[in-house]
Amino acid sequence: MGQLDTNLQALLDKRKQKGRFRSLKEYDTRAGSGLTDFSSNDYLSITTDAGLREAYVSRIASEPMVLGSTGSRLLSGGTPSHRLLERRLADHFDAPSALLFNSGWDANVSFFGNAPQPHDWVVYDELVHASVHSGMRASRVAADRKVQFLHNDPESLAEVLQKITTESKKNAGKTKPTIFLAMESLYSMDGDFAPIPSLLDVLDVYVPRAQQCVIVDEAHSTGVYGSGGRGVVDALGEGTTRTGSGRVTVRLMTFGKGVGCSGAVLLASETVRSFLINFARPFIFSTALPLSTVFALESAWDFLGSSKGETRRALLVDTINYFMDRVGPLLAFTRPTILRLPDPTPVPFPDGRTLPPRPAAPIIGLLSPTPHALSAFLLERGFVVRPVVPPTVPPGGERVRICLRAGIDLGALDGLIRALAEWVKLKLADGEEEVRAKL
Repeated sequence: MGQLDTNLQALLDKRKQKGRFRSLKEYDTRAGSGLTDFSSNDYLSITTDAGLREAYVSRIASEPMVLGSTGSRLLSGGTPSHRLLERRLADHFDAPSALLFNSGWDANVSFFGNAPQPHDWVVYDELVHASVHSGMRASRVAADRKVQFLHNDPESLAEVLQKITTESKKNAGKTKPTIFLAMESLYSMDGDFAPIPSLLDVLDVYVPRAQQCVIVDEAHSTGVYGSGGRGVVDALGEGTTRTGSGRVTVRLMTFGKGVGCSGAVLLASETVRSFLINFARPFIFSTALPLSTVFALESAWDFLGSSKGETRRALLVDTINYFMDRVGPLLAFTRPTILRLPDPTPVPFPDGRTLPPRPAAPIIGLLSPTPHALSAFLLERGFVVRPVVPPTVPPGGERVRICLRAGIDLGALDGLIRALAEWVKLKLADGEEEVRAKL
């Protein structure tokens, strides 16, 4: 073993000792496999829809080139199909412009690594995605001008903005900074929604609109929420449109989850789009999305924008409610040290919005001190439920994460609840026979 392997193995061994070692897993969850997938982000079960598959196959059958794009968008990879898809997405989301990326990670790194300038401020939710942090690290913004606020907490945001306002007054006369505010619409670990209107109201108190740039990552809500799958921001009426209305300046819509494909699109002004084409290295130096993916996205958005898409979104909500109605009583009789939901964050949606006051999320994080053991226990009973441990979540936030999908067999949901109840019974201490009987 060479010195490099020796050094790296020592680091891997330390990770194993901490219970944080990762390895690749593959599961066959096709019909007849005996396994039910509760880990996939295919929230609308779009990837297995026979009609969509037929439409996609028909689409690529009529094209002479489908396997690649042959280069970056700035060289040979730019095709009319890419630009037509961008125009379609801009129209669909009523956005000023759209720019395709190979992934949501690339889009976030491109934006946060280039758009904020040294005199600007970046304020972000403490639980915002790792790709935002990677982008911020690549930016020219000094570390003390990148400030987090407590998760989904308008009061914490107000405290941060008050400090920034005070600092800005000291530097009056210099170039006015842009205040970037970064959040997600739906967070991937706790399955909680951001109180977007409340956070924007706070921003309005401290920062003039002309100096605001609000970025919302809709990775887990693209295709799943809002009319036509346009997302939470659109449903709340907060997205910047071609007429200039709306307080959310930039939206990131990704395609690897509810849309069932890959890639992402950044919805922003024409100036931001042009700037990223010129300065964003992940965009400039990456081969463009293959045409097979472009055609898949066209087919997927045909589906998502149709009545079939609306039916799937409604079915997903029914599935979530079914599961929560059954897991709730189980957790009510379970000691929190064995299994519990994350502490709820007080984020009611304002009355009169188009989303329900407590919108249902397909992500259920069940906190457990032994998530690897619980995951293995569930797998033995035919359920793929993956553990999530630090550094993905903070210490003390270890969990298994259950992801629900539209149309999943209700018998499988009941079976998962029974397996969780069995786990709880095994973990109960002596003398808890009364609780054991209720389970």
